[in-house]
Amino acid sequence: MSAINTRVLLIDDHQLTRSLLRGLLREAGYVTIREAADAESGLKMAQFFMPQLICLDMQMPGRSGLAVLDDLKASVPTATVLMVTASSDRDTVLACLNAGANGYIVKPFNARTILDVIDAAMNKRKNATADVPPAPETGVRLPSAPDSVVRPAAAPMRSGRHL
Repeated sequence: MSAINTRVLLIDDHQLTRSLLRGLLREAGYVTIREAADAESGLKMAQFFMPQLICLDMQMPGRSGLAVLDDLKASVPTATVLMVTASSDRDTVLACLNAGANGYIVKPFNARTILDVIDAAMNKRKNATADVPPAPETGVRLPSAPDSVVRPAAAPMRSGRHL
């Protein structure tokens, strides 16, 4: 599925994060992008909009992204869901992936990391069969040490800025 035909939903309580992600995705060719500033409106929008890609903030007022993830997977089971958050501890990453997130991106992020994780997760979703769920893609590498997560190497944005 090409970026131009992919419906994207951004669920994040920070307008700046939504704006940065929206700009980055538009630059990459995604044109059908909707946004929600909180968990409840994000869930309602997902049920109506039926996105193929959802970028979900982990920490929002009212409900955590992890709680919302459960509902999203039930109401839009074919969507690729990427958690976008500042939390990089191993337990949080594993909890998200075990709950069904298809990827995990740690803030502060850069354009290349976001696009690489999105591309890999969307390609795995596209190539997966109905009986075999796709393996999650992450922007982090989980080392064997239980309390550490390595942030992805910084790559310059196309415009040379980091998000």
